[in-house]
Amino acid sequence: MTDRAGGTGGAAPTGGGREGGTGLAVEKPAFSVDAALRVFKALFDDIANPSMNLLGKDYEVLWANQGMATAVQRQASEMIGKPCYEMFRRLEEPCDVCLIKIVKGTKQPCVIERSLALPGRERVYAEVRAYPILDDRGSLQYLFEMLIMLTEKKKDEERHRRYVESLEKTLRELTAPAAEPQQQDRPYNEETALTARETEVLRLVAKGFSNREIASIFGISPDTVKTHIKNIFSKLDATDRTEAAVWASLNNLV
Repeated sequence: MTDRAGGTGGAAPTGGGREGGTGLAVEKPAFSVDAALRVFKALFDDIANPSMNLLGKDYEVLWANQGMATAVQRQASEMIGKPCYEMFRRLEEPCDVCLIKIVKGTKQPCVIERSLALPGRERVYAEVRAYPILDDRGSLQYLFEMLIMLTEKKKDEERHRRYVESLEKTLRELTAPAAEPQQQDRPYNEETALTARETEVLRLVAKGFSNREIASIFGISPDTVKTHIKNIFSKLDATDRTEAAVWASLNNLV
């Protein structure tokens, strides 16, 4: 099949497309998996983060870097040529949420958050970026994946959530009417009477808050908190935070 360019009568070379309206058909270069693997190995083999891998359309692992091997607790060499679901997730069949299946249909890059729980290990989280490599007919041939680990971010978010919940609970208790103290070995009397601020500080100490966290809550310096705690210990005849927390619990301050 030929095209004519500019009315000159010359036949243009055949190919898969045209460039810039010149009438010259340009052959689309085929994807070379061997060339890609050479590049991946040279540049990314020893990288720990992000984790990377290249999969075939039939789920086989063609390449994985050190970050991926560490994430799934495998040697990189033992994964080559084997199913990704077996190597990555210890499954006997493809995952319910399978990125190869997804991009086969969409033919578009995909970004998804996934987690992995391996035996004897805590659950890890990652943002998976999947890039399909298609043939000339638009069919999926390979899938390149890059994983950005999110486990520490997830832990920070969980710690922050628990901190906020604890803080909100504490603030509600601080603004609630004080309960009548019970008489115990070291009763709440004139000798052990705490100031309003010392009582607030003791409640937070009993809940496990650090001096720095208490200072942040009340807008005071850590040194001021340290002084309050020293006074609390003296009034309660307590030798440490644990004894002070026990006293607070016995006297219904927490």
